[in-house]
Amino acid sequence: MFSAEVQERFILFSTEHIIMLTLFILITIIGLRLFLWKGFVKHTNRWTLLFAGIFVISELSYQIWALSVGIWKAANYLPLQLCSFSTFFGLFLLFKPNKPIFYFYFYIAIFPPIFALLTPDLAYAFPHYFYWKFFIQHMAIPLSAVFLLRRDHYTLPKSSIVYALALLNLCALGIWWANSITGGNYFFLNGPPASDTALSIFGDGIIYIIGLEITALIVFIITWWLGNKMVHHKTSERIQN
Repeated sequence: MFSAEVQERFILFSTEHIIMLTLFILITIIGLRLFLWKGFVKHTNRWTLLFAGIFVISELSYQIWALSVGIWKAANYLPLQLCSFSTFFGLFLLFKPNKPIFYFYFYIAIFPPIFALLTPDLAYAFPHYFYWKFFIQHMAIPLSAVFLLRRDHYTLPKSSIVYALALLNLCALGIWWANSITGGNYFFLNGPPASDTALSIFGDGIIYIIGLEITALIVFIITWWLGNKMVHHKTSERIQN
C-alpha cells in the first residue's frame, strides 16, 4: 500500500476510477444540499475541522511518504501543483476569511480538481496510499470552496474573474521560475503530464500556453455563473426566513 514501486498501474475509467467518480457525485449532491440547508450554520465548525483535517493530512502525509520511501526530489514533490495551491489557500480561508484570497481560491478550486478527478495524473492503482490521497483531497477541494462561499456569505462580482485570472498568471510566473530551477513541471507549464489527462488536447509550445489561458478564462466564467447561482439561492433563503 505504501510501496514506491508501481505494483499495479491506474487505468483511466477502470472500475476503481468509475467507483470514485460515482462517489464524488453522490458526496457532491449530499454536500450541496447540506450547505444550502438553512440549519447549516449550526454545524460550520465541524465542517471547518473536517476540511482542515483532510488538507493537512493529505499534504503532510504526502511529503512524509515520499521521504520515507526515498523518492522525494524537488522536481516532483514540492507542493507547487495547482491543487496543492488550492489546499493551502483553502486551509488559510477556513480559519481566516479574506475576500480577495477567496476570489482566487474559488476559481481554482471548482473545476481544476474536477478535471483532475476525471483524468487523473495517477500511476498508483487501488489500494495504494496515493490512490486514496489523490481522490480524497481532490474531492474535498471543490466542496470546501462551496462551503466557504456559504459560510462566509461571499459574493462574486464580475471583476473577481479578472482578479483571479491575473493572480493565477502571477503565480504561474513564480512557478515557471521554480520549474527552471528544479527541472520540474509544476502547474504543467512545460507541457501536459505523461499520462492521459484533459491537458493532452492542447498540443505543445506556445499553442499549449494559449490553450491553457483560453481554457482558464472560459472555466472561470462558468465558475462565476455557477457561484452566483448559489449566492442567489442563499439570498432568496434569507429573504424567506
